Amino acid sequence: MTSSLPEPGCVDLKQLRYLLFDVDGTLVDTIRLILDTFHDTLRILKMPALSDEEILSQIGRPLHLQMRDLDWMREGELFALYSRLYRKNHDRLAKSIPGVKEALASLEERGYRMGVVTSKRSFSTRSDLKFFELDTFFEVMIAADNTSHHKPHPEPVLTALELLGASPAQATYIGDSPYDLRSAHAAGVLAGAVEWSPFPMETLQAENPDYWVPSPQSLTDLFPGPPMK
Repeated sequence: MTSSLPEPGCVDLKQLRYLLFDVDGTLVDTIRLILDTFHDTLRILKMPALSDEEILSQIGRPLHLQMRDLDWMREGELFALYSRLYRKNHDRLAKSIPGVKEALASLEERGYRMGVVTSKRSFSTRSDLKFFELDTFFEVMIAADNTSHHKPHPEPVLTALELLGASPAQATYIGDSPYDLRSAHAAGVLAGAVEWSPFPMETLQAENPDYWVPSPQSLTDLFPGPPMK
């Protein structure tokens, strides 16, 4: 697939006032951190190894559900060890995504109101956003422990919109996984797919994103400013 901004007239982004973002793989590069921590967790607990592709395919789902699928009897043990190793490895393996902070600053200055919707837990989400100095850009944060249902269910996105006082027609959700795109569409908001996703492009294309985000810098081309009130 060739990277490109949407063709003029394909989707109207000029009427949007509210921008929602996923975190892992979208705002911060935690992919190597997630993979290494998963591998270490399974190795220490002497459980069958998973390939990188198998682990990546689950990014966007809450961690406790991933652990339950691996072994429902050891879900708590898996979750606790993974969480401990994640914190231990975080500062060494987590990376910023060049251009994200600058793009968010520009979007904030232009008057967009922003939030994050993630399958991470609240503590990890706040820690990551603060570590990369992104926390001040977001008015709301919806994490895995804030809703009863999780992506691809629409509840997380709809909860963020409710807190912002926004209607679906005024908002978009931008992410890197099929779960993000499904959640956006289920909530009735435009779904944006980032092209720096760890998922294959054809996997995201199958979810019919409303538009693509080729790079963090292109966010400022896609969103020139919300409409005048």
